[in-house]
Amino acid sequence: MRVIGKIPLRWRVFLATSITITILFAVAGWGLQRYALSVADQSIRQEIRGSIQAYDAVWKARTQMLSATSALMSSMSDVRKVLMTRDQTTIHDFAQDLWSRVSNESAVFLVLRGDGSLICALGKNGEQLSPAEIPLQQISSRFPRQQAGYLREGSRLFYIVLTPVYVQTTGQPLLLNVLCAGFRIDDHLANELRQLAPGSDFAFLGEGKVFASTLGPGLKRSLAEEPAQDALSQYERIQRNQFIALSHRLADVTGKPIAELRILHSSANLERSLSELRRSLGLAWLATIALAILLTSFITNRLLQPVSLLDRAAAEIASRNYRYRLPVQGTDELSRLAETFNHMCDSIEQARADLIHQEQIHTIGRLASSLVHDLRNPLAAVYGGAEMLVDGQLPPEQTGRIASNIYRASHRIQELLQDLLNVSRGEASNLERCHLKEIVESAADSVHATSDRVRVRIAIDDAMELFVNRTRLERVFVNLFSNAIDAMPEGGDVFVYQMSETDKLKVFVEDTGPGVPLDLRPQLFRPFVTAGKRTGLGLGLSLSRQTMLDIGGDLQLVEKSGPGACFCLEFGASSLVSSKEEMYPAASAKA
Repeated sequence: MRVIGKIPLRWRVFLATSITITILFAVAGWGLQRYALSVADQSIRQEIRGSIQAYDAVWKARTQMLSATSALMSSMSDVRKVLMTRDQTTIHDFAQDLWSRVSNESAVFLVLRGDGSLICALGKNGEQLSPAEIPLQQISSRFPRQQAGYLREGSRLFYIVLTPVYVQTTGQPLLLNVLCAGFRIDDHLANELRQLAPGSDFAFLGEGKVFASTLGPGLKRSLAEEPAQDALSQYERIQRNQFIALSHRLADVTGKPIAELRILHSSANLERSLSELRRSLGLAWLATIALAILLTSFITNRLLQPVSLLDRAAAEIASRNYRYRLPVQGTDELSRLAETFNHMCDSIEQARADLIHQEQIHTIGRLASSLVHDLRNPLAAVYGGAEMLVDGQLPPEQTGRIASNIYRASHRIQELLQDLLNVSRGEASNLERCHLKEIVESAADSVHATSDRVRVRIAIDDAMELFVNRTRLERVFVNLFSNAIDAMPEGGDVFVYQMSETDKLKVFVEDTGPGVPLDLRPQLFRPFVTAGKRTGLGLGLSLSRQTMLDIGGDLQLVEKSGPGACFCLEFGASSLVSSKEEMYPAASAKA
């Protein structure tokens, strides 16, 4: 599915069309081929039946001629007189003279005694036919009717007609002689059959021998090794040539099968027709595919044009161009989709305007909340110092210290208001090179006025310098110290120490208070989350962490086994002065 999803829609349509057409052509080609085979099979059946009829006609004509000639000779009184002489020379001369008048040289004529011994043999193939192969003892019970059948003599095959000659005695008729008339089954006879049925080949074979055939020598040898085929339209392959064959059993005078006639019809014409059909289907498939691709390309272009416009419109919306609109033409599904898309763009544009308005209000609220939160501590210092000055006469030293606190708190308020003004103008906060220890000490002095029971113990390297916004980073430490003071009303200690690594600096702020409750830890840095402070807004840690993230660092709560809470301020390489000096030596020297 992923691979298909990467293919363009146009090519997917082409691919689907091509596959569909190919499947349809395959089914149609299969059906046409089956139909062509069926028609060809019926035609071949008719031709083979015609070949069988030709065989029957030839055999009937020859058999009738032999039977009629033999019966005529056996009934002639002159023939009987000659046969009764039992003189072999007289019988031979008389039979040869008579047989030559009624038959051709290819026929065979034997005159046998009643016991089956030979008196004389006439005809071209007469000497090749052995009387010993004629089963007179097995067919004597069938006389006086004529008996016909095939006779095999070694590698030769004959067809014979046996006609008994009887003489009348005082008792029952006596078998005087047996006239055997026949002809040999040879290639000349097979070719004669083929002339009557030009579409077929004929082969007389049996027990691995081919007696006569219209096939070539190589096909004869292969045909002799093939088993008999009984079914019509059954295919067999002979030396890479495919034939449709029909076998006909040939029986001797006793009715026992001794050979077979196989009629073969070559399927070369059928194969050529099927090849032409497949070639025509292939050309038609190619032409249809080409036409289908052209039509599909035209239709797809018309259909995908609105989709392309939708794709471009979606890209415009993705690039925040919410004023882009689609042209609506027509009333079809794609036109209604374009109209719906335009309505969606109107809704998005209106929702975006509402969101911007809400974000502006939310930003103002966040700035106001942050300002209120950050002004609480310096205003408290100003208010507390002014109250102490108003209440009574104070020693000069204490008055000077209170005035100094009021001055620093007023200066911090002024810096906060300037930050707010910079944010409203879209100006970025200025980074400056600062000593980390000075920032921590200034934050500690700011909260010292609110409680003198909590001691801040600082263990920071005097030479540690950072590129940060001094005011914002000081507010981070002020928030952490203020939270520690609120958590320790009875007093305690806050420890600030550092841990330097290769490309970062970690500063830990740890107090001796009760620690952060377990149920509060997962949401500790979320806005408006507070616990144990009646006047707290829950923004101190959230704003402090955002300050650290803005300078490429982070603020996290560190798990510890003992009491108290421990926070880790992590400064990245971009805030370290050493990294800045390596990357920008000229700028560092100027700072």
